[in-house]
Amino acid sequence: MRNESPRLSNVQPVLQSSRFSISEGIQVDCLRKEPMESKSSGPSCSGLNLVAHPRAKSKVWKYFGFDTDADGCILHWKRIYCRVCMSQIAYSGNTSNLSYHLEKNHPVEFSEFVKSNTDQMREAFATAFSRIKTEPTSLHAQQQSQDINLRQSLDYENRRHNDLTIAIVNFICEGLYPASIVEEPTFKTLMSTVDPGYSPPSKSDLAVKMVPQMYCRTRDTVFSELAGVVNCGVTTDLWQSQTQNRTYISLSMHSVNYSCATGFSMTNKCLKTFEVQEDNTAENITRAMYEAFVEWGITHKVSGATTNGSVDIVKACSLLELSVEMPCLGHTINRAMDEAFQLPRVDSFLGCCRKLVDHFREPAMYMLREKQKQHGLAQCALITDRGRTWLATLAMLQRLKEQQAAVTSTYMESSSSHHFSSDGPNWALLEALIEVLQPFKVVANMITSCRYPTISMVRPVLHMLLNTTLKVKEGDLKEISMTKEVISKVLSSTYSQNSQLSQEISAFLNIATFLDPRYKKLPFLSTQERSKVESNIIEEAKAILEKQMSERSCDDFSLVSDEPPSKKPAPLRESSAGSATQDNPLAAIFCQSDADQSQEELHAQVVEELSNYKSQRVLGLNEDPLLWWSSHAPLFPTLPKVLQKYWCVPATSVPCHRLFSSSGAVLCGKRNRIAPALVDQQVFLYENSRSYFESEPCEDDVDNPWEGHCALGRPLE
Repeated sequence: MRNESPRLSNVQPVLQSSRFSISEGIQVDCLRKEPMESKSSGPSCSGLNLVAHPRAKSKVWKYFGFDTDADGCILHWKRIYCRVCMSQIAYSGNTSNLSYHLEKNHPVEFSEFVKSNTDQMREAFATAFSRIKTEPTSLHAQQQSQDINLRQSLDYENRRHNDLTIAIVNFICEGLYPASIVEEPTFKTLMSTVDPGYSPPSKSDLAVKMVPQMYCRTRDTVFSELAGVVNCGVTTDLWQSQTQNRTYISLSMHSVNYSCATGFSMTNKCLKTFEVQEDNTAENITRAMYEAFVEWGITHKVSGATTNGSVDIVKACSLLELSVEMPCLGHTINRAMDEAFQLPRVDSFLGCCRKLVDHFREPAMYMLREKQKQHGLAQCALITDRGRTWLATLAMLQRLKEQQAAVTSTYMESSSSHHFSSDGPNWALLEALIEVLQPFKVVANMITSCRYPTISMVRPVLHMLLNTTLKVKEGDLKEISMTKEVISKVLSSTYSQNSQLSQEISAFLNIATFLDPRYKKLPFLSTQERSKVESNIIEEAKAILEKQMSERSCDDFSLVSDEPPSKKPAPLRESSAGSATQDNPLAAIFCQSDADQSQEELHAQVVEELSNYKSQRVLGLNEDPLLWWSSHAPLFPTLPKVLQKYWCVPATSVPCHRLFSSSGAVLCGKRNRIAPALVDQQVFLYENSRSYFESEPCEDDVDNPWEGHCALGRPLE
């Protein structure tokens, strides 16, 4: 099927209504058995005695017919034959597949068919014109409408088939499905139901022609969107295709853009997905990233990179000399939880909880349900965390705590209660673990729900976790103290200021936090540290102003140089004023050089702007800082440009919903099915066709054999 339209759009399939019903087929089959050759036209196929449909009106039946027996009775009402090539074609009651067969296989006959339809339309128009003076106006309008419908019927079928092809390409590219899905019998059945006369594109057509064409169009669109970007951050998503036994990195860019009409907005685009070779991994990653930077024209625009902490990727960022290499907050939290859960005493306790959950299957499940009724508790199944994240572990513990009364009374009466201690699990330890994990879930929910840059939240969040949640208390259980220490160690070592690299990260985060009107007071820093942050911002703002002045002077020089000598203005007054100033005896005292004067003015301008920002009302913690900057941008000519440089670096290397929910697992399953030759193009199309904050559709992560209500749903609520 030719792809004639460059615009891709989803199409709602419309079922054909003009079909013969079963009763009609039976009625026709019972017609008087007499020869029907009078209806037949055109050549007959060898060995077949073909006749047209007894009710045939379309001229397409000149080229097709039903096979008949010796008496001229139709043998099979669902099979027709082409009189040209003797091919057998399925028949479902309409002629769309017949005209398509002619168009695809017999262009000469198809042209004759189109011409015959045109002649028929001319006759219809002539008849309508001859009767215009004698027939009522309403009858004339009705005839004219029928003639127009006849003329457009063939074009409609072609457009419809083209729209179906476009919809299939959209389905595969925007849903990240393998091209081979069109060869699935169930997919073919689906398309046959939508339109029996339609033939979907083949796998090879999709892989070789249609997907690459869509990739090129989308790539041009993304390239034009990135043309005006001044500063951007990049992220690296390291993932594995289990079915192909290959490792890939998806490289994405992020920027904060400003326009007078819409204010500040975020741009997130996937640039490239490349395979990671086993040999010289860091060097290969460096080369691939640099080539992508050059290809997309962002070599000198990258402010920093956010990674998952992979040694090879971190080394590649160092080789590229990026200004900052930001650790991923989500990966850091997940890694800290994994290490804490591997502590022997914690691991043993969680194993006991899992064993308890497994125990409440049949028949103990029904006993638990009765106890829940007795205690007035919600009738919910217990939750297991096997093979899931720490959020699933938290959900398991919370459900056990919620059902503690029913669980305790049930296993005490159960014949299998000897598998557990007399008191069941250590409920005090369970409650303490929930108390430690719950703030992390709040943080996960908070950064996942944000629709603005989250880099400014990293320092406040770390300060809160390290100084409140993870602070060891006197009455803490041994297991809890060890858990807090392990998690604190991972967070502190990742974002500490012990190394030069960590100091750069810390300074970067402090500036990003200060530029957030919610956190600009920086209460977790000392007075000296806050002064240092403000000094850094002043230097950043001055550098931006100096660059603007330099570019402006270069533009002025270029404009002046391009003018003919006769048109250049003669600055007589300025020259005379300058010479008079030099002759003044006070010039040595009061007149400074242009360079010194420029630096002082820039410094004063930036200090005044910074003071104005500090005097503004502190924004509420639940308000949108990007919206605040959009409404206050006219007041601050320079600070928003500093903000664009720092806020373009994300806090996480992948969208947060893929780190803290089953959305990431769904995406892994999708990527595993893509052929290696199409990985780059299909991942590019998939990521750039959806919002950065849009999570993948997930099945409920609920292990509940009872009613659907009272289910946990997902780890993130």
